[in-house]
Amino acid sequence: MRTKKNRFNLGVSILLIAGMVFFTSCEKESVVDQELDTINVEQEEFLAKAKEDYLKENGINIDIIDIDWCSIIPNLSGYYYANDGGHYYVRHIGNKVYWFGEHPSGIWANVFKGSINGKTITGSFYDVPKGKIAGSGNLTLSISCFGSGFTKVSGSNFGGSVWTKTVRPSHLPRPRQAGFGVVNDSNNITGRWVGDDGGIYYIRQIGNRVVWFGERNFVNGRPTWSNVAWGSRFYSQLWLDWVDVPKGNTNNGGILRGFVEGPNYISLGHNTGGFGGSELRR
Repeated sequence: MRTKKNRFNLGVSILLIAGMVFFTSCEKESVVDQELDTINVEQEEFLAKAKEDYLKENGINIDIIDIDWCSIIPNLSGYYYANDGGHYYVRHIGNKVYWFGEHPSGIWANVFKGSINGKTITGSFYDVPKGKIAGSGNLTLSISCFGSGFTKVSGSNFGGSVWTKTVRPSHLPRPRQAGFGVVNDSNNITGRWVGDDGGIYYIRQIGNRVVWFGERNFVNGRPTWSNVAWGSRFYSQLWLDWVDVPKGNTNNGGILRGFVEGPNYISLGHNTGGFGGSELRR
C-alpha cells in the first residue's frame, strides 16, 4: 500500500510541476506578445509623425499630391528594436549606414558599417567586448516601406532578422565590464579602454581591422554621447573614421589617428569633428 501511495504522490507531483512549467511558458509568451503590441502601436505613432515632418521639410501639400511612401527612403537614423531582443542605434550619412547594437542582458554587442544601393544595405558587423560573444560576418538588409525598418536578406552568425524603427526608450543599457579581450598585449588591443574624455571604449581588433563602440556619462538613463569607430591598424598606427550614433544625443563625426604606445596605452591625435579624447588606457 505504501508503494502505491508513493507512486500516486509522485504522479501528482509530476502533474503539478508540468502545469507550473506550462503556465510559466504561457505567461512569458504573453509578456513578449504585449511588448510587441506596444512596439507596433509606438511605431504607428512614430511613423505618422515622421511622415508629417517629411512633408513639412519638403514643402509638400498632402491634399493635392498622392505620395507613394514606399518609394521614399528618408534618413534612416534612429532607434530600432529587433526580433533578437536587441537595441540598435542607427546613423545614416550619405550612402553609409552605421549602427551599434546591444542586448540588454549583455550577452552580445556589435557595430555595423554598410552602404545603401536602392533599397538594399550591404555591409559587415563585428561583435565588440561590451558583450560576451566574439563573432563577425556580412549582412545584406532590405529597407522596409518609408524606412520603417529592415529585414535580413542574407548573413551568417547573426540572430536578428527583423528591425523595427520606433521611439527610443528612456532607459538604455549602461556600461559594463569587458565580456572578452586581453590585457598587456601590444599586438592585440581588444578589450575595454577608458579615455581621458570620460568615455568607455570597447575595442575589437581582428587582424588589421579595428572597430569600437564608445559612450560617456549616463544622464537620465542615456549617455551624453556615444560613437562607433571603424578602420585599420598598420603596425602601431591606427587610422579610424568615427561617427556618433543615437544612443546618445550628439551627431558628430570625423577621423581619428592613433598610436599604440604600449600594451595598455593608446594616444590619439589629428582628430576632427569635435572628438575630445587624446588618450585611452586599458
